[in-house]
Amino acid sequence: MSPKAPRGADAPVGDGTDVDALVDGLFALPLEQFVVARTAAAKEIKASGDAVGAERVGRLAKPTVAAWVVNQVARERPDDVAALVSLGDELRDATTDRDRTRIRTLDRLRRERVERVVAELRDAGEVAGRAVSATALDRLAETLTAAVMDPDAGALVRAGRLSQALQHVGFGIVDEGGEPADVVELRARTGGTAGAGGPGAANPETSTTPGARSARADTRPADGAPPEEDAVAAAEREVEETAAEVDRLEAERDEADTRVRAAGDAVGQVEDELGRVEDELARLADEREDLHARLAEARDGVAAAQDSLDGADARLNEAEERAAAARKARRAARRG
Repeated sequence: MSPKAPRGADAPVGDGTDVDALVDGLFALPLEQFVVARTAAAKEIKASGDAVGAERVGRLAKPTVAAWVVNQVARERPDDVAALVSLGDELRDATTDRDRTRIRTLDRLRRERVERVVAELRDAGEVAGRAVSATALDRLAETLTAAVMDPDAGALVRAGRLSQALQHVGFGIVDEGGEPADVVELRARTGGTAGAGGPGAANPETSTTPGARSARADTRPADGAPPEEDAVAAAEREVEETAAEVDRLEAERDEADTRVRAAGDAVGQVEDELGRVEDELARLADEREDLHARLAEARDGVAAAQDSLDGADARLNEAEERAAAARKARRAARRG
């Protein structure tokens, strides 16, 4: 089933299929639904008569986990992302004016805003129903920083269609594989920064992955292709395959992280119960010591009472003996 998004008038083809809306819907879906929905979208576009568009959509690379997180943040928090991109414009103006005080102030504001978005997502523990790993949060921070530092990267992040997270490395923007991201070319194809149409007002070709770039290259005639193009295509395929492997391992890590959190919660519950039991044991131990002390005291009382009883018995025996002697003496006196 193809992803359904509101029909628009920006990119109708054939029987009125809105390719842009379909593509935007793909990147908004839960990550595990992307591949099936991409295939369905490509078939729908092809049925509308746009074979080239269908092929390009069919070759869109599945986002990595980190890129998917960035895309969802761009959709759920467009104002925060737009504010960061705008902050980048202010930073560039301050740099042009060589206003060091302004640059330091804006850079501190950049860090605070990026950290706030990441911290709130970390506290939530999920985005769009999917658990977020520490690695994905780190790459989110890197990508948001890239959106501030580079205007073309900012446009791509706001579009919410990244297939790989971005990173600003001082001399430009790279993707998760360390490959230079063609942000200038991609932004030119989008027609500039995403506007009132919301995230994703870009051409289906604007996915920032080697796979997407190879999709454009592969639409050229194969006959007579220079050898270097074959090498590039092979390298692009290798990058896409390794990126897919990274995506799979990230998904495994996310699942493991979820299990670790669940196990941690279980450990916490058992530790709490153990703490309560240990407190109860400590209370009972104190009570036991108190009872032992009282028992010893009672035993001392029994011993003292027994001594008194023995003394009384001895004195009673003596008194009885004296009484018997007195009675005997009395009888003798009466007979005499």
